[in-house]
Order: sequence, then C-alpha cells, then structure tokens
Amino acid sequence: MKRFLTAVGLISLMLGTHMAGASPQSPAMIAKQQLSECMTKRMSANRTLSYNDARRACQERLQPPKGTLASINPMQPGTTKAH
Repeated sequence: MKRFLTAVGLISLMLGTHMAGASPQSPAMIAKQQLSECMTKRMSANRTLSYNDARRACQERLQPPKGTLASINPMQPGTTKAH
C-alpha cells in the first residue's frame, strides 16, 4: 500500500509539473492573479475592509498612472506624420 501511494504521488507530481509548464499564462490571467493576491492580503490585514473597497484599492495600485500611458511613445514637437 505504501508503494502504491508513493507511485501515485510521483505520477501526480510529474503530471503536475508537465501541465504547469505546458500552458503559459496570458497577461490577463496574470493580472487577475495579482489582483486576487492583493485583495487577499488587504482583506486579511484589515478585517473591516469590504470586498469592494479592497478591489478598488488594489485596482488603483496595480494600474499604471494615466500620465505614463500617454507618454509611452510621445511625438517630438515639430514633427509631422507622413501621409
């Protein structure tokens, strides 16, 4: 019985690592995971914090400032677009 459980454990370990490496996470999945982790930490640190308040605070923290989105590829003054 002990060998059977050891064999099942090893097989599940091998399949688990194979499956984890086979499918890379998309940026959307990573963002959801980060949001979930942030909310879990905030809500466990402050028991009076509501779900919605934790979500708002984490979304504000994880989103880049609005000024940086506009300045990723600024146009130089005096340059024009080619038509």
